[in-house]
Amino acid sequence: MMRKFVSIVCKSLAGMFVYLITLFAFLAERQPDGKLAMLVVIAVCGIVAMLAGLALSGFAQWRRDTGIVLLAATGFTAFLLLCMACMFGSDDVMKFMPPGSVDMFDSYLTGVAVLLGFAALGGWLLRQARSRSANPA
Repeated sequence: MMRKFVSIVCKSLAGMFVYLITLFAFLAERQPDGKLAMLVVIAVCGIVAMLAGLALSGFAQWRRDTGIVLLAATGFTAFLLLCMACMFGSDDVMKFMPPGSVDMFDSYLTGVAVLLGFAALGGWLLRQARSRSANPA
């Protein structure tokens, strides 16, 4: 029972790292080397957390679990970005924001590519898990 709980905690932590990667992908590239290094460190932490969670569950249903983590994290990021877009689109809110607040998120192409890439990978893993469970070899 405790092993399953820790596995879920590790997978949730991995989801948080995926969320951070997808969110930071939208950040402005003032120092590209610094951004890349930060994304690599976060990715390594996420991979370690996911592998720990999968190992604790004996790698049973690893495709399903990884797909769910990726889709949940990208869905949360997309929702957050939609909320931020609505907030930044409001003149009333922008009166209270310091000048240049929106400029922090100006790497839209990279951000959308990373977000869609993780979502596509998560969806593909879930489809693979479903087809394997429907047709056991």
